[in-house]
Amino acid sequence: MKKVYGLGLLFSSVFLLAACGGGDEEKESATSSSSSTTQVSKNSEVQESSTKPAGDFVATASDSFFDGTMLRGNSYSVRITDHRVIQPGEAGNEYGDSPVLAFWFDTLVNPDYDNSNPVTPNNAWIFNFEAVQDNDPNMVNKLNVASLPDNQFLDSQMAEIKPGGTVASAVAYTLTDTETPVTLTAKDMLGTEYGKAEFPVK
Repeated sequence: MKKVYGLGLLFSSVFLLAACGGGDEEKESATSSSSSTTQVSKNSEVQESSTKPAGDFVATASDSFFDGTMLRGNSYSVRITDHRVIQPGEAGNEYGDSPVLAFWFDTLVNPDYDNSNPVTPNNAWIFNFEAVQDNDPNMVNKLNVASLPDNQFLDSQMAEIKPGGTVASAVAYTLTDTETPVTLTAKDMLGTEYGKAEFPVK
């Protein structure tokens, strides 16, 4: 039974991620309410705004992209609304021993989505984003998810979002130093990258 459940969860995850198929990467600067964010691509070329759609959703999964502020997919999209470093002992990191980088975000579900695999804010973030602090010369330093940084989302972080609905939530990552910026990469479980952005932690 556990194997069947595990396979079902895997297939559900892959299906949800199809909402955000591969897209082109670009590099641009975006501004957050607390600090600057820099979009980077694999080849680190600077590009001006391209012909990406300005709406909340894209037409097909293959059009999906992350611009440093919003991951646009055809079934659901994730919009980062704020981010900041929270020190140990401060609200949102009361029990941690290390600083965390916290993100507040909205998950938007396309009104046309058939809801065959309900979307939750937690799954939309965890299945699509990876945070790395590049401070190890030998290995990729993927950051661990920390405790929920905002208690107002205790109930809504796992809420099923109706088609056409938007639900806010938050997530945090434990930092391994307070100098190296965090690279947030949007991609699916198969490795298709939608884009990435750097977030300073100083």
